[in-house]
Amino acid sequence: MPFANAAASTKVLLSSVVTLPKTERAFALAKELKFDGLEIFPYRWTNPAGIAELSARYQVPIAGVHVPFWWHTKPLRKVITSETLLREKVFACVWASIFGAGHLNCPAVKLLKEFPEAYCLIHPDTFEQSLFERDHFLTKNRLTFLENERPKKGTRDWTHDPFLIRSHVFPLQPECYRLMFDPGHVLLAQEQGHIPKMSVSELYEQLRPEGLHLSFSGDGRLHDLPTAEEWKGLAKQIKQHPPRFIVVETSPGSKAELKVAQARQMILFALGI
Repeated sequence: MPFANAAASTKVLLSSVVTLPKTERAFALAKELKFDGLEIFPYRWTNPAGIAELSARYQVPIAGVHVPFWWHTKPLRKVITSETLLREKVFACVWASIFGAGHLNCPAVKLLKEFPEAYCLIHPDTFEQSLFERDHFLTKNRLTFLENERPKKGTRDWTHDPFLIRSHVFPLQPECYRLMFDPGHVLLAQEQGHIPKMSVSELYEQLRPEGLHLSFSGDGRLHDLPTAEEWKGLAKQIKQHPPRFIVVETSPGSKAELKVAQARQMILFALGI
């Protein structure tokens, strides 16, 4: 069982989405700030050979590949109506045009073949959609992270409840499946009344996930850094129970690189490095 235990040391990764749509800038930023690698979220136009070249040139490993939000292509009207919040309806249109669908998004599948050591990150609702086609991304020796998703119309409770994700999926292949805990998504689920109120630090303590997306949403925030109060409790838990991977995933924009640098320092301090 190659993934039975968490690694002794935590790898701090950068999500390429923070520099959207400039993938090479993510490599440069990861090298500049001494991240341990990248979690790649490939666009429709991503060239796997180009990613391999960038990884070699910048000496930044590809640690994970994020599968798109949908497995099969959906009509845009269905994409829009699946969302509950107005801003998410707008973003869904953008994401559909940029990232496409997993089944047809050859870059995501090819990247997983190009980088066999990289983990696969997939949202539970996408995982459910790919029921009969999981061989595209799932192999016996690949670590597969399921990330708790924000609530959408037509999705079941287990897709946004990290405890239910564990009980529904992990027993199927316990040596491969792990949880990527996304605080921002769980906070949105709490705001909408889908999950009982509990602080992120309390959730982390109970879950002790092997993966953590440093991404906070709610109260007008979207994929932002935690507040000082949120970070105080979470940092304590990270130090006591360090995950295998921490991924910085802030929203792209004019302040994204500053936030990435801040997040990197926060994490290193929490880990005692």
